[in-house]
Amino acid sequence: MVGDLVDLDRYPIADIASPEAVAIVREGRQRLAADGVFTMPGFLHAKGIAAMEEEADRLCRDGFRRLDHRNAFPSGMGEKTRVSLVCAGFDQMPRESPPHRLFLWDPLTRFVSEVLEQRPYYRNADAIASCMVSEYALGDELGWHFDSNDGAVTIMLRQAGSGGAFEYIPDIRHRADLPSLIDDLLAGRSPHVRELDVLPGTLTIFNGRRALHRVAPVRRAPSRRMLTLSYEPEPGQLFSDEIHMRYFGRRQPLSRGNATG
Repeated sequence: MVGDLVDLDRYPIADIASPEAVAIVREGRQRLAADGVFTMPGFLHAKGIAAMEEEADRLCRDGFRRLDHRNAFPSGMGEKTRVSLVCAGFDQMPRESPPHRLFLWDPLTRFVSEVLEQRPYYRNADAIASCMVSEYALGDELGWHFDSNDGAVTIMLRQAGSGGAFEYIPDIRHRADLPSLIDDLLAGRSPHVRELDVLPGTLTIFNGRRALHRVAPVRRAPSRRMLTLSYEPEPGQLFSDEIHMRYFGRRQPLSRGNATG
């Protein structure tokens, strides 16, 4: 169980058929349909946040720094956006560590499956990128982009001292005026940008395939930290070598003997 991490009184999702869990699932579906995002404040209780942060301290010290630009928009639109952050992968997490245990907790997989109405649903099987901690220090950011799929699952571990906000424009990927929307956005004059203010311990499910979004530059310490959990509609799914190299600086996972802290 993960009761030492998750507030199971507030979010009793271990029994997905319970009336309380059914109500949470219903709310999640409604929020995703209306806004493209569902947040669960206080999913991790105070002791859970502290335990995650202690592990994140070690992981981020040993993480890989990515600093580059990428093509984030459909062909012919906009410009390359900046990516600057530190990432630590699943293979760096000891088996009994808080993020490792939470990711392998089957009731969470079932809960995400129900909210997204994806049945069956599976944890991503990638030994490196399936579960990751990311850190945004002073000046770091994740520039505007669309995700390749919906249903991103993240947990905020620590907010930045200033900046580092999650900003998004929902459901615009297939709009006919997308080129002009992107031009306005990059010129700093878009009225459509929303900011998602989430506190440490909040679990978020986000439909990012159709929503343009970013992590804004961090302006003041401390750094921003996030746990990302990846799920798939098919078993055995892996990330590409390109993702491994760009975010973790390696193609092969570390041996579990190296992931003991």
